[in-house]
Amino acid sequence: MGFKSKTMKYLFSSFLSLLITSCIYAQNTHSIHSTQLDYYNSLPNSDAAHYDSIVKPSTCDYYEKSGCQLNKVVYGWHPYWVGSVYQNYNWDLLSHFSFFSYEVNPTDGEPITTHGWSTSAAVGAALGSGNTKVTLTVTLFSNHSTFFSSLTAQQTLITNLINLVQSRGAQGVNIDFEGLPSSYKTEFANFMVDLCNQMHTAIPGSEISTVLYAVDWNNVFDFSIMEPAVDHYIIMGYAYYYQGSSSTGPCDPLYHFGSSYNYTLSKTITYYLNKGCPKQKLIMGLPYYGYQWPTSSSTIPSSTTGSGVAKTYRQIKNNSSGYYSAANHFFDLESYTDVYTFNDGGNYQCFITEESGFRKRLEHINTADIGGIGIWALGYDDGYNDFWYAIDDYLTDCYTDSCTNEIHDFGGPLKDYYNNEDYTWTIAPDSASALTFDFTFFDVEQNWDYLYIFDGNSVNAPQISGSPFTGSIGPGIFTSSTGAVTFRFYSDAATVSPGFTATYDCSINQPTEISQHNRNEFSVFPNPASTFISFSTEAVASNFDLFIVDLYGKVVWRETAQNNTKLDISSLASGYYFFGVGLMNNNKRMIPFVKD
Repeated sequence: MGFKSKTMKYLFSSFLSLLITSCIYAQNTHSIHSTQLDYYNSLPNSDAAHYDSIVKPSTCDYYEKSGCQLNKVVYGWHPYWVGSVYQNYNWDLLSHFSFFSYEVNPTDGEPITTHGWSTSAAVGAALGSGNTKVTLTVTLFSNHSTFFSSLTAQQTLITNLINLVQSRGAQGVNIDFEGLPSSYKTEFANFMVDLCNQMHTAIPGSEISTVLYAVDWNNVFDFSIMEPAVDHYIIMGYAYYYQGSSSTGPCDPLYHFGSSYNYTLSKTITYYLNKGCPKQKLIMGLPYYGYQWPTSSSTIPSSTTGSGVAKTYRQIKNNSSGYYSAANHFFDLESYTDVYTFNDGGNYQCFITEESGFRKRLEHINTADIGGIGIWALGYDDGYNDFWYAIDDYLTDCYTDSCTNEIHDFGGPLKDYYNNEDYTWTIAPDSASALTFDFTFFDVEQNWDYLYIFDGNSVNAPQISGSPFTGSIGPGIFTSSTGAVTFRFYSDAATVSPGFTATYDCSINQPTEISQHNRNEFSVFPNPASTFISFSTEAVASNFDLFIVDLYGKVVWRETAQNNTKLDISSLASGYYFFGVGLMNNNKRMIPFVKD
């Protein structure tokens, strides 16, 4: 252990120096929150109406699926500048709406501006939704010493926030203090406790959250003080690569990217859990934007030749026949990020998470069993339902594990796992009678790191033969005796290895149901099919939400249709799929079918 610890200490120190030297991310770097707030504040007539005049809200008809209830937090920030796009928010799939923002005057705690919180139509719509809790985001990005040296300023801010929340019948606040130096670690924690205690007393049922940095270089969050007062901790899961990065890369890598930089969403979750953040209070903020840089070459990644520019999901999708076309597209399997490379008088690269990568992030959040997601920012996907459908599929009570999928360690399918991991998760597809796993790769640190496998839906179930597994001898191929298998992976504080990869299939009792609520039978015919299929059901509804999911859990086709409608599936590649029906005012189900 002595050699191991010394070696890792040296490697970590060297690695940290490399990261700091290369300036991939620094805590004093302006976040997207700060950068965009400064930008829109600088514009003349910068308000919701001004934004509407620049970016026309979508007029698309959002289909809001009913019957599926959120079982995770979906916390969306609504920047004051995004105009009337709130009219297209899916309130059924948004647990929290946070108006951005109350800008704090650090001298006295009074607002520099609240950007119209008291009269905002968006706030009114959120309050009237009946489903969404409304909070006010509070921003302070500089002059922390001034604010934390004045107890009067702190108390003024707390009093103001209680009054503002009460006056609109809202439910709480989100604290977004960025660039905090480590010297104010205790002062910040004590302020959070004071705020929570006073607001919880004045407004029973109120919720107070704070943001966490993607990489907490200065170790500024003291969970030993803030717990149990704070209700949610929201990681800003972006800016791993940012506008000033010297090299291109994903602002939200799920797993590793490249050969050296391995701070990722997955690693960040592990880091904060080990710091003492309760997993059900931990929320992973995800970006509805990416970054585009001018680059020295078309090679991925490339050194940048200028500052990056944020591109929203809407901007990318609106230009799918231009620079962001399939011909310019590359998908990075390490970080699960979409990349576009093109020439516009010079080389450019744009990194952004699109639907398949977003779904993979939600899948990881379910596996890690943290509290949910945050969204920066609401409206940046306006006109496209992709992310709403993904949230509905993964973060509601309609979610079920895929009957066929690949699993791997938390370092991703291609790189090492991380130190200090301790995760337990269960795979239990609905109506599965048994699961067959094939571990195609296994390599964990011998006698230090372990994979436990339980034949059932908890760690109380019996372990399979050979469990726990360590070293290079893995489980191989095995079939469970039940329709559920539970895994626990543990790694110690030093030395990592490539980990494991496996595929699985399930034996099912047809028709497979992904909800316990709907027992109505339906059929798909012909099955197999080559060009057209039809479905038939005894259920009574004027329209049905029909969808097809591939073996990786991605929705590859969707249509709203009537019973016995002939459906064109000619565009699908040959293979195995699942056909789903989500009845209006009911829940959804799936059955397997084959596309010839």
